[in-house]
Amino acid sequence: MMGTIKPEDANALAKRIVAHHSFPGASHTAIERVLNKGDYRSLPHGSDLCVEGDLGDEVFFLVRGNITVLRRDIHGENRVLSDMTCPCVFGHMSVIDGSRRSATCRANGPVELVILHRRTLDLLITEGSVAGIALRRLLIASLCDQLCNANGFVRKIVLDTKKEENASSIEIETKKSGTP
Repeated sequence: MMGTIKPEDANALAKRIVAHHSFPGASHTAIERVLNKGDYRSLPHGSDLCVEGDLGDEVFFLVRGNITVLRRDIHGENRVLSDMTCPCVFGHMSVIDGSRRSATCRANGPVELVILHRRTLDLLITEGSVAGIALRRLLIASLCDQLCNANGFVRKIVLDTKKEENASSIEIETKKSGTP
């Protein structure tokens, strides 16, 4: 189903987005204006919203449901990177920098979302309007959140690797010394 978002859904989602992605001058009414410029769509479980390697021309605002983020490993198998729940903004990296989609985003159950197409996004980003300013700040806040999450993930990998290395060193020393 495609159309426009219901006013009560746009208002509720805008409030949740602003609460989740705090940024200076956050205004749920400005974000609501942004949402009203997009296309509302509901999709069934298993639908791909964007596919790794494709060109990205849309930014997605999750209204209801869950999204699983998948990326192919070296063997070509899809691996789950994360699960996203409402409120979230996703798909914006490739739209902003022109790169290809870095992952596949798949509906995990039925989902409802607002899709903001590149042309509309480009117009809003260049506007000096309250909605344009709010969108720019929201995208920056969302990208900062993604970077913080990625840093935390890398930190965990590094710490886990160090623990494994330390455990291996202790095991080797124990074998050398003959201590059980």
